[in-house]
Amino acid sequence: MASTPNMDSDRPLSVRELTDLGLQYDFLPQLPLTRWYRAAEVVYREATHYLRDGNTPQAFMMFQRYCDLVMYKLRTHPDINLPESRPQYKTLSKRIPAIIELMESMRVEIDEYYSRWEARMRAQRRSQPPAKSTIRLVDPALSWNHASPGSILDARSNKDLAIEMANKERLRRRNATKMAPSRSSRIISEDELQRRNMEAVRNQLDRSYRTSDTNDRLQSTNYSYPSIKQSAPLSYESAPRRPSPPPARPMPPRPPKQLPEPSRPPSVSPPPRPRKELDTEAFVTTRSQSPVRPPKEALEPAPEPKRRYTFKPEKYLENGDPIRSIFLPESLRRRFLAIAEPNTRRGLEMCGLLCGANINNALFITHLVIPDQDCTENTCDTRNEADIWEFCDKEELIQIGWIHTHPTQTCFLSSRDMHTQASYQAMLSESIAIVCAPRYEPSWGVFRLTNPPGLPEMLKCRKTDPFHPHDVPGDQLYVNALQPAGHVIEADLNVDVCDLRGKT
Repeated sequence: MASTPNMDSDRPLSVRELTDLGLQYDFLPQLPLTRWYRAAEVVYREATHYLRDGNTPQAFMMFQRYCDLVMYKLRTHPDINLPESRPQYKTLSKRIPAIIELMESMRVEIDEYYSRWEARMRAQRRSQPPAKSTIRLVDPALSWNHASPGSILDARSNKDLAIEMANKERLRRRNATKMAPSRSSRIISEDELQRRNMEAVRNQLDRSYRTSDTNDRLQSTNYSYPSIKQSAPLSYESAPRRPSPPPARPMPPRPPKQLPEPSRPPSVSPPPRPRKELDTEAFVTTRSQSPVRPPKEALEPAPEPKRRYTFKPEKYLENGDPIRSIFLPESLRRRFLAIAEPNTRRGLEMCGLLCGANINNALFITHLVIPDQDCTENTCDTRNEADIWEFCDKEELIQIGWIHTHPTQTCFLSSRDMHTQASYQAMLSESIAIVCAPRYEPSWGVFRLTNPPGLPEMLKCRKTDPFHPHDVPGDQLYVNALQPAGHVIEADLNVDVCDLRGKT
């Protein structure tokens, strides 16, 4: 299995650099507010996925972006004060306090990574001549490896491992969904998960403080139970027994099952003591009544060692920004064409949404969502955005792209298609558009806008006709995104289909 070793010359990113990267995005008020709500949800999902993978720097950067988008940018959108806009904004903003508190703990961890790197660099400079140049990592998704054991992998060369990771994540989510039957319980579970993640980071950063604090609490357990009179256990000796001659002197103690302390009365089962709620940690007492902390395993089972992986960027945009690999299920196109076949016979377009998850710095398409839509010969527009929002929230999915048919045209992106793709790609650089033209060859293609010049050109264009010219030549506006030229890799993955048409 090929992996890229961590190089000491590659430094991790500081908190300041991660913060600056988190703020580097274009907010375009001309895009519908619902699209920006969806963008915020994508950023939040990605941040939690990176945090679950142990990728603290990338999670910190994405949480920074989420806070800036929700707290500042969205408030400047012209539609933010509309009554129908308030419920979704409230849902997004209620996460902010927990995220800010979590980021404070993550900041300490990132500072520690950076300090350790600086100390290692100082030691190297003292022991050997300085290198001619220092390589600087510009991708925070890779910088975590400098402080955590792991391997940076090439996604294309490790497809089998990627599929295994995707299947495990699918199973985890499926189990999590079964435990969250209602929307209200999902919100509670999400907040609780955030708090648990925060506690996990704190525990990793401050073991010594936690041990000291535990010992302090242990000292207070000598009198944790309400006091019981010394004569209470002896009262059981006077309970009715079989007749026996009265002894001339007190009877000797009954042999106990366990050896007691010499100064203690015989071991007798006392009545149940009033129960007191204790901390989740267990406590034990020696014969001298001195509290002793139990073994670490009794307090906090150590997690099994797990090898960590992160996939390196598959390609780079025209502006030099890295983009992650996308794993596309081989069966997705066939299943979509079967659903779209009635529309294709009538010469009407049809579209679907490509949804999935971020796993170890790679994107996996796991769901094909068929939204409610209005279809014509040259266009297909989605309706009932709330249904899409609710489904993606329930399944913890991010929207990675879209797919649509050209029943009467060849395989290309029309002007209207490029505008639609721009709204996706402005939120997620890796977003793709799949076009299926079953009557022509090639019968399908996977595309992304160039950046620049394609994405900026589409964002500034205000024309709405399905076919209209642009200032940039057409062959420079978009490119093939499928491997080997692009970042999309076909793989033998399962895909779930969810048809939302007619649900409302």
